[in-house]
Amino acid sequence: MLNQLTHWLKEKQFFLLNGLLALLFADVMVDPNNLIFHAKYILFVLVFLVWLTGRYYTGNKIPVRLGFAVIFIVLFMPFYALSVGIIRSALHNVPVGNLVYFNSFFFFSIALVTTYDQINLTRLFNRSSLLIVFLTLGLYAALVFNPHWFGSLYKYFVLNKGVAVYALRNYGKVTMLMIFYKTSPLLVFPLSYYLYHIITDNSKKSPFSYYLLTALIILTLFLSGTRANVLSLFLILIFYLGFFIYRKSRSWFLLALGLGLLVFLFALPSLWNVIMNRHEASNAIKFGYLSSYADYFSGHLLSLIFGQGIGGEFFAYGLQRFMSASELTYLEVIRIWGIPIAVVFGLVLIWPLVMEIRARKLSHLFVAYLAYLFIAGTNPLLLSSTGMLVLVYVFSMEFGEETSLKAKAQRKK
Repeated sequence: MLNQLTHWLKEKQFFLLNGLLALLFADVMVDPNNLIFHAKYILFVLVFLVWLTGRYYTGNKIPVRLGFAVIFIVLFMPFYALSVGIIRSALHNVPVGNLVYFNSFFFFSIALVTTYDQINLTRLFNRSSLLIVFLTLGLYAALVFNPHWFGSLYKYFVLNKGVAVYALRNYGKVTMLMIFYKTSPLLVFPLSYYLYHIITDNSKKSPFSYYLLTALIILTLFLSGTRANVLSLFLILIFYLGFFIYRKSRSWFLLALGLGLLVFLFALPSLWNVIMNRHEASNAIKFGYLSSYADYFSGHLLSLIFGQGIGGEFFAYGLQRFMSASELTYLEVIRIWGIPIAVVFGLVLIWPLVMEIRARKLSHLFVAYLAYLFIAGTNPLLLSSTGMLVLVYVFSMEFGEETSLKAKAQRKK
């Protein structure tokens, strides 16, 4: 019976593995807090069980740099932070606190699976992220056509499950309802993918679905209401518009670039006022965080070197309470792990970008990942399991090609 099961797993391994990965990515897109389906960790374990039990030997080898990234992120970072947190707890006689971020880093280990078996995650990731579009626009339409549902939807998605935020935004004299789904920053990846193929498809016209999905993604990012999402949206659109003009005429591109710089210079004072307006609620909280970090580091210089560890707290002036996590992700990395480890982590994060620059290519993934790292600066998504799966997608796509070339060379020998 066991032999039959093992043989069946080997035959169906590729299908099962892809199916489980699709379910896992879809689950974290819809349920980042694991409060709706309660299936995130189950799917994570099943992915590895199927891979280890039924995988076939391909002769592939994991690139050394990817192996280092996995060891550093999956093993070193969480357990170092936990150790520092336990030491701090013992020295100061305080409880360890919540193990924020600890479980999330383990999800990056899936990069070993996807790279070793050369699984292309582009279609899987983009299709899974479209669930965010349908959920956001569906919720928006429900509230527009039946406002009486607001209370029930707010209680379920915002209070009980914590996957969305509703807010009102003023655009001049117009006030609009915004629905920010917590995984909406991931939409920069399908947006970049569809725009890239619309512009670069020389043989045939892109399918109508590409245009439709691009429009829906743009609408969803705009309705999310966050400055980082909206700014990334416009920067990606401007980049691909410039790319389109450059392909048609370099003279027109230089003219458009000059006009764009003039518009930017004229708009800069207004943009600066919006960004630096301390009276706006969101800005007030973020500036409060900055003051809180400055005060904390000035009184805890050792934390700049060794970090505070997982479970540590700091007083946030913006919210007037102690917090174990904040939105300013990169400062969070310094607070918990210290500057030396934060620098190494930053180098690991930008390595896929360096690989593309060295290869002298500029793919849709490069543009989207750059936008995502920008958004991650004011969004805690990067250090969550969802953020780790984004890194799985980026790293497996960048290192997958290298693995494939090495495998082919080995087979020729």
